[in-house]
Amino acid sequence: MEYFSSYSGLLLALLLASVLTIGWFLFRWKKSAVIDKAIIDYKQDVFRIIPYPIVLLNKKEACLYINPAAEKILKLKLRQIIGKDYKNIFSLLDSTTDLPLTNFQRLAEDEHWKECELKLTLDDEKIMVTELSVIPMRYDYQQQVDDIYVLSLKDITHQRALEIQLSLLEKRDGLTHLHNRKAFEIVLTTVINDSRKHGATHVFFYLSIDQFRNIKDSIGSTDGDELIKGVAKLLRQNIQHIDIVARLNIDEFGILFREKNILKAIKIMKFINQQIDEFNFIRKGMTYPITVSGGFVLVDKNSNSAAQVLSEGDLTCRIARKKGGGRILAYREDNADIQQAQDNLKGVWNLKQAFKDNRFSLFAQPIHPLAPKKYALAYSHYEILIRMYDEEGNIVPPDEFIPIAENYSMMPTLDRWVVREAIRQLKAVTQMNPIPVFAINLSGTSLDDERFLPFVLEEIESAGIDPRMLCFEITEQIAVSNLQLAEKFIETLRLRGSSFSLDDFGTGVSSYGYLRSLNVDYLKIDGIFIKDILSDDITQAMVKSIVQVGHRMGLKIIAEYVENEQIIEWLRKISIDYGQGYGIAKPEPLSEMIKPHC
Repeated sequence: MEYFSSYSGLLLALLLASVLTIGWFLFRWKKSAVIDKAIIDYKQDVFRIIPYPIVLLNKKEACLYINPAAEKILKLKLRQIIGKDYKNIFSLLDSTTDLPLTNFQRLAEDEHWKECELKLTLDDEKIMVTELSVIPMRYDYQQQVDDIYVLSLKDITHQRALEIQLSLLEKRDGLTHLHNRKAFEIVLTTVINDSRKHGATHVFFYLSIDQFRNIKDSIGSTDGDELIKGVAKLLRQNIQHIDIVARLNIDEFGILFREKNILKAIKIMKFINQQIDEFNFIRKGMTYPITVSGGFVLVDKNSNSAAQVLSEGDLTCRIARKKGGGRILAYREDNADIQQAQDNLKGVWNLKQAFKDNRFSLFAQPIHPLAPKKYALAYSHYEILIRMYDEEGNIVPPDEFIPIAENYSMMPTLDRWVVREAIRQLKAVTQMNPIPVFAINLSGTSLDDERFLPFVLEEIESAGIDPRMLCFEITEQIAVSNLQLAEKFIETLRLRGSSFSLDDFGTGVSSYGYLRSLNVDYLKIDGIFIKDILSDDITQAMVKSIVQVGHRMGLKIIAEYVENEQIIEWLRKISIDYGQGYGIAKPEPLSEMIKPHC
């Protein structure tokens, strides 16, 4: 039984204040309280003002007194209970075991009064959950010594009900009332431990609604919630009472088939999949076909942890979605798709850890004029490149972590880091003749974020740098998919003096059409057209066409992958303005590149 002390101080203070006010009782609290018979004779004056039920018992546990608050709770008058064993009037039961509390002597043996949580019952009917305070006292009257127990009963029924409700809210999903992820992980941990001890076998099924975000965009958030609730209801109806179903994410669910073999679990999963296929979700006169993708994992004595089981189920479900959806796959460690997905997750973890440890740095590679006279001048135009380091300090190639950042929605974080760090370092630039230009690559997800433009403007203003030093590179594919946002971003910063470059030009389907819509300063020809340009006639013709159109529109042309002098000479012949590549200069730390401008 658990004891508490928060409430007893109030009771003791009220007792002392009452006794001192009426001036007839000297109360001393040492190892025990010694009082005379006056407390029995004048008990009503002492305890009447206390708002909580008070019961006085003698050592035989017979009732000596109850105050008005106790009379109201027990629905009895004082005259009806005097001298009666309290157990014939009410019961005090342990809240955990439901066993009756009868031994107040044990509570009285301690030098301090105690408190405990119990249930008060009358005729086997629970009246309230109470915080019981027991104060042992001793009175001495005409050389007769006897013990008294002062019982104070604080009603905490409402408080406990609220705590239970909060506990349920912590374990339940608010929309579907299924278990939430936290509660599901606890259950999953329990069954894994059970498997290790008793060899039991369970099956975990991870499923998600195919194309949920597209459906939600069409029908709205409110109807999207109704779809989630409809699927949750179907899942709940098709599992047995020993199984557990939970909402793990926005449109993702988990089912734990307890003590079932694979064949039986698969049969249930197929039936659930069929039920969802037949589920007609109709909104505004339109029927939306609903399918789910799922992955299942065997949970047995070899399972390491709940987190691993959830991760394996999630991975398998993702693969099922990528294969077209509407299917259920089994987790297999030797599966090539699973291994690739695991590598991606490992890459995500490494990328997140790199952010946490700040294991990034900025490099810069010159973008240099190719005309002979300008080619002899010092560098003043650069592209800023990001580099990531592993835990041993080795450089991680960009083509290893950039795709992961793109696939797992981490590019906005990466772009913000690059912009902030680049501007921080550019504060050191003081030589502005000619004005050095530093090109920063931006992802489509950043341009698609309405908060990104204010972020860039605030960083520029806060650092106090000249916006003319900044050039932003936007890939053709990004500009095409976010044309209006790209136009707004470009126009806002061009008004402040920044320039823009359309990167990877030539790889899109509608290159020339979108080139008319974007007010850029530079056109960057994709490196795939440059690296083999000396030996490929078709590529030469395409590059010449790009240069002609670009110059006709007043743009400067930049060629990537300029690897040697032969390529430089050929590019000069067709009047390409700038070159970038190892044939001109290799990337170096940004801090080194800006030194000539400081």
